[in-house]
Amino acid sequence: MSCQRLGVIILLVCFISAGCSFLEVKPDPSRFFALASLPRTGQKAQDAAGTNALALGIGPIKFPGYLDRQQFVTRISQNRFAVAENDRWAEPLEENFSRVLSQNLSILLQTDRMVAYPWERSQQPSYQVQVEVLRIGLITEQVVELWARWSIIDNTKKTVSVKETYLTQPARDKSTEASVASMSELVSDPSKEIAAAIRALTVGQGR
Repeated sequence: MSCQRLGVIILLVCFISAGCSFLEVKPDPSRFFALASLPRTGQKAQDAAGTNALALGIGPIKFPGYLDRQQFVTRISQNRFAVAENDRWAEPLEENFSRVLSQNLSILLQTDRMVAYPWERSQQPSYQVQVEVLRIGLITEQVVELWARWSIIDNTKKTVSVKETYLTQPARDKSTEASVASMSELVSDPSKEIAAAIRALTVGQGR
């Protein structure tokens, strides 16, 4: 066999080997996360006395535009953000937040009469909860924040409660999973504040 022919065979073998490696299916490095609601156990019945007949409307929920993406966003300075391409939300964060808030209030007030904005006229709730999230997410390697304004509107369209909440909390470690867990805990705080405000309103109205 001539050296030229041998060289051609070697080149073909190398090309085929390289081609096989190019065709290999590489695993997707993406990881998906979601906020979680409060656990359903451990709620005291007396905390929800008189509220289980309530119908609550959740929304509209407003989020800043920079969070309208699937990737996990970290605020690394006042004017700069980092986007993690492989760490993603399992659903749009605005929808995730709205669902978790609804679940939290359902648990805290022991009512299953929850409707999401926009609702039918026949589903007119006793109270409507509106939230504007100004910031939510990781701001340093192990600290997450939630800055939100929320209001409660009664069935006469009157705003009966308004509050702004700003909270920070350290995550247990530097992982995205730990950051999301801390974010879930932060969402539970305004949930409890809103539930307490609604409970006070229902007591004041003798329900």
